[in-house]
Amino acid sequence: MKINRYEDKYFYYFRKPFGIPSTYGKEKCFLDYLLQSDDKDIKSIIQAQSEFFSAQDEYGLINRLDNDTTWLLYFAKTPLFKSKFKQAQISGNVKKYYLADVYGKFSQKSKIILYPITHHKFSPDRMVVISDTKQTDKINTKIDKKRIQQATTHVQILYYDEISNTSTLLIQISRWVRHQIRAHLSSIWFPIVWEKLYIKTPSKENLHLYSIWMKIDDFL
Repeated sequence: MKINRYEDKYFYYFRKPFGIPSTYGKEKCFLDYLLQSDDKDIKSIIQAQSEFFSAQDEYGLINRLDNDTTWLLYFAKTPLFKSKFKQAQISGNVKKYYLADVYGKFSQKSKIILYPITHHKFSPDRMVVISDTKQTDKINTKIDKKRIQQATTHVQILYYDEISNTSTLLIQISRWVRHQIRAHLSSIWFPIVWEKLYIKTPSKENLHLYSIWMKIDDFL
């Protein structure tokens, strides 16, 4: 697998393809591909990262993407940069931007989705958007009440394709929650194209969700 990479003063950036977990779990993940790469530059980067970060530290990885989401994973070059990033994230000074194609015509130029999100009572791989009282039967209120997380998703429409009846959206989130974008968009009946978890579709195509960049205010 060819791995595209970039770098600046603070981070290394690697393009993660569709269908691969970001980090360690039951399946072969992107970190495994990095460690097994024959590319001399990537080997050099991993060796440099290993001087500061262990496998348990995920070699300095500071963000994760869903298996079916593609684009950039960020790796801090030093523990100081990773610490600074975490501080900025906690303070709400990190903004992540995505592109997504969704089914339907998004009539509003922009929208803010504010529904809280928590873990699904019966399906560990899913999250629940608490948009009305009907959703409460999907959460274990005795356990998950404290795990309900506030989430804000900013949406701006870029383009509508009449032929496919899909809208291309620019999405921005700050203090992100697991599956936040997918769950929020599905909750307002604009699921991402080829969404298979929150809105069932028969296709096996890749999810049309792309992590395009992060903006970090007052980093150093």
